[in-house]
Amino acid sequence: MNVAANPAPRPANLAATSILDFHDAAVQRLAREFAQEASGEDLLLQRAHRHLAELLRPVYSVDESRPASVTLRERKGSCSQRIACLESVARALSIPTRVRALRISGSFWYPRFPFWRAFIPRSILLLWPQFFLGRSWTDFDEIHGSIANLAAASAGGFTNSGESLFEAVQHGPVDFFGKTCGLACAPPSTDLSKIVLTDNGFVDTRDEAIARFGNLYRTMRGRAFEAFFGGRNSIP
Repeated sequence: MNVAANPAPRPANLAATSILDFHDAAVQRLAREFAQEASGEDLLLQRAHRHLAELLRPVYSVDESRPASVTLRERKGSCSQRIACLESVARALSIPTRVRALRISGSFWYPRFPFWRAFIPRSILLLWPQFFLGRSWTDFDEIHGSIANLAAASAGGFTNSGESLFEAVQHGPVDFFGKTCGLACAPPSTDLSKIVLTDNGFVDTRDEAIARFGNLYRTMRGRAFEAFFGGRNSIP
């Protein structure tokens, strides 16, 4: 979905940050590889995403502030950490990025932790990125195609019980904004907007969003989660 709000990128949307440390050699090396083999920003971003989905092993972690370069070197990361890698590579390719700061119901993660719900807070910050492709901002869930086409090609919505968000956007609708409402090709299960508790709008960088809206990793519950689950494979 292309969102018209604040259509012009700002310098902060291309800047390096503590998390999006795209000046690091590992990020620069990947960016150069992609730039040599694809043309057009949308194709560059799609190729980068597919490569990172294959390269980075999906694991559990709530360390939202980990630099993208560390995730690349360790070749594993949570959804958020791998998304940060994609943002970092995008900025290295001169594609502006920003995030939409959502508060998601903790129940969204219950299918993954049926016996450990005490570790999951009532709401969890989800930073959903956008990429400035051509002349408009494009949500992460539509970098591989429109939400209508993804819904038409998929048997249902995202359930958070198998593959992770990072992989799922390649071939199915991950709809936190109610885009699939009213689409004849989409069953009601594709609409995840009901689990969005608060939409805090757009923030130029995920570093700023974490500073403003909090970091679960810095809480006792977050530390406990990291101690028990951090680094464990997140896909069965």
